Amino acid sequence: MSYPTPVPGLVVRYNYLWDSEKSEGLSLGRKDRPCAIVLYHSKTNDTIVVPITHSPPELGEEDLSIEVPPELCGQLGLDDATNWVRVSEVNRFEWPGIHLRTLPSNPSRYDYGMIPREFYEKIRAKLHEAMMKGRVPLAKR
Repeated sequence: MSYPTPVPGLVVRYNYLWDSEKSEGLSLGRKDRPCAIVLYHSKTNDTIVVPITHSPPELGEEDLSIEVPPELCGQLGLDDATNWVRVSEVNRFEWPGIHLRTLPSNPSRYDYGMIPREFYEKIRAKLHEAMMKGRVPLAKR
């Protein structure tokens, strides 16, 4: 089984380490989840991902989440529950790393597929805005 080519907009299954989990001293996330690649540097294999979660944004953090359109969830093979892309934090790792996971529905794949360019640009813009405000902790793994 081979890894997919890491490109911005690719949604992979990843053991995401939330900032709150890192603060507790954990080195592994409690859950594997879909994550969107927002940056990949081919010379260093540095990869930055944002998590996709079912948890709605907390009060006051609505500007740090983007609801994934239901039709996109269907295209990616995500469940029917509402999904949110969080731009409030990121994980950085060297591709492919040890935290990529295969899909529960297809153990021969690590990725769900690509998000459309327009939606990726929306994520990137929101992430950039949050970073300029100093609101994005980074977990380097």
